[in-house]
Amino acid sequence: MLQPRSYPVFIAKALVLENEPFEAMVDDDNPWIEGFALVAVVGLLAGVAAAVGSFLTALSLPAPESLYVTLLQGGRQFASASALPPAEVERIIAEIWAVVALVTGYAGGWSPLLPILSIPSFALLWWLFFGVLAFGVGRALGSHASINATFGATALIVAPLVLFVFNIVPFAGPSPALIGVWSLLIGYRAIQVSQELEWHKAAAVTLIVYIVGLFVVAALVAAFGIGYAAGGAR
Repeated sequence: MLQPRSYPVFIAKALVLENEPFEAMVDDDNPWIEGFALVAVVGLLAGVAAAVGSFLTALSLPAPESLYVTLLQGGRQFASASALPPAEVERIIAEIWAVVALVTGYAGGWSPLLPILSIPSFALLWWLFFGVLAFGVGRALGSHASINATFGATALIVAPLVLFVFNIVPFAGPSPALIGVWSLLIGYRAIQVSQELEWHKAAAVTLIVYIVGLFVVAALVAAFGIGYAAGGAR
């Protein structure tokens, strides 16, 4: 069983795609538990950093009420110039404002603490999804790796989340695209090492997992949008 104090070294080596951390996770006496612990620790660290950053950013911005009034005034002017119904424009602004203020912590209250729950939860769900699908697709392409070993190695896909520590600085932080691409590369290395696949098969498994993941997210967003629209229609 690895010790949490070894996580920084493992994460640093995973970020540069060295084989050592992936091999150590596979060879661990319980890769599943080790992977869960690693994902939880990194996710919580990223969540706390994002929460602190949201709080400090909110302090550096104008009062939410003032900014909201300014947005509504701009919306009314836009509606007047474009002949759109002012009430509809205000409704759209209000809905977007509610979501953005909640997600960024600008709404005040407990909203700045949302990342402490959302980021670790998302990290765990993505790891489980990635591990299960990578195991299944890998088996279909000739891998004989166990699902336990796959979960251990693929836990390192959360390594780029450590860059969220830069979110503590207002208006700073890593690009989501950078996090996604870096995680994809780490996922490729994890699959290649844990499943002992040739590079092109490991790349195929990784891309299939990401493509399926994008379809799942798109389906969930569409379902949410349809449900929200249906609720609004009532």
